Amino acid sequence: MKTMSDRGTARAASISSPNVVSPFGESQSQRKPPRELPSVHLYTPSADPSGMGVHMLCLAEEYARQGRRVTLMYWANANAERLFAPAGENGVRLARIPHPRDPQFAARIADDLRDNPSDVFHLHVGTGRENWDGARAASLSGVPAIVQTLHLPWLIRDHRKRGAVHASLEPVDRVITVSRWQRASYEKMGVAPQRMVTVPNGVHPRTWAPGRSAARRELGLGPDQPVVITVGRLTVMKGHRYLVDAVPLLLRRFPDLVVVIVGEGHLRSALEEQAERLGVAHAVRFVGHRADARGLLDAADVFVLPSRHEGMPLAALEAMDAGLPVVGTRVIGTSEAVADGISGRLVPPGRPAALAVALDELLSEPALRRRMAAAGRQRFEELFTADRMARRTAEVYDDVLARSAAAVAR
Repeated sequence: MKTMSDRGTARAASISSPNVVSPFGESQSQRKPPRELPSVHLYTPSADPSGMGVHMLCLAEEYARQGRRVTLMYWANANAERLFAPAGENGVRLARIPHPRDPQFAARIADDLRDNPSDVFHLHVGTGRENWDGARAASLSGVPAIVQTLHLPWLIRDHRKRGAVHASLEPVDRVITVSRWQRASYEKMGVAPQRMVTVPNGVHPRTWAPGRSAARRELGLGPDQPVVITVGRLTVMKGHRYLVDAVPLLLRRFPDLVVVIVGEGHLRSALEEQAERLGVAHAVRFVGHRADARGLLDAADVFVLPSRHEGMPLAALEAMDAGLPVVGTRVIGTSEAVADGISGRLVPPGRPAALAVALDELLSEPALRRRMAAAGRQRFEELFTADRMARRTAEVYDDVLARSAAAVAR
């Protein structure tokens, strides 16, 4: 496998020299005025971008606001379209391409980059196994900088599956991870540390909040009921079944408790059946996907995230922004977002009893909730804003482009 420097030197020498015409039909010096901010293609092959897509939207909106040329490229399935299409009204160019298995997949990427060239092709994937050679197609098209963000940790035990990740990284100049322990998981599976940089996730602060009374009316909740809320896809990794298992324990102390579960997914029926079987269906509200999910956080006393694993959970960051204490699991990502004992509580994953104890403590102590909520809000503002994430990501772009230019100059 070529090293990052080998790939960058070879490709830079072939397309970036001032005396060489690029595949776009013009020299590198002609393509971009000296002071113009680097342009970027943000791309994902995901069938359900979800939090990864929100990350991409934050980058796209920040960069478009700065005056960069930004293209949001995606496989035009229903989930991606619902998430990304509105960005077209905010100065972001949209590029819809076929499914990665489509024979025209690579050609469509190449065509788009030829007609709308960018300085940076920034690919977003979960673990990298689903890359489908998007980075390679961009590299063959002569994009000066290839960057890839991995949004999930490497927890796959089958060593045979590592090869796909290493192959996908061959054309990549720099790998971004979204948390430190996530990065460590890729170092352990063989990705060279010098190829990676960690840029924690960030989200935009809320621009609108309905307030506690209005949010509770929207959900049909009483003004004095204890309310716990979680937001996320109903998938195995999010650990909702452990939360439902904790509800009977909580109802002993808080008989009018309501646990609000915001999100959709293939496990919804199973989770509803679990709540019925435990006799707690009256206390668990499945409200489905909600475009106003961040506003609904105002209805809650505590936010809970019972995940089995994460990369860096946007839902926890949004809860901190909304002024909620967070009860999460001590897993990659969440353990870096939540300061245990300061902005919330961390418990072992897969332990309903421990989850119930932590939620019981916060529901019982309003003063503790307020202190942790204030600490979480401050932590969000210092570490996890979208503009901070965008700024640090742009620094990665600049570094890769500078190294490429230096390689040409040698």
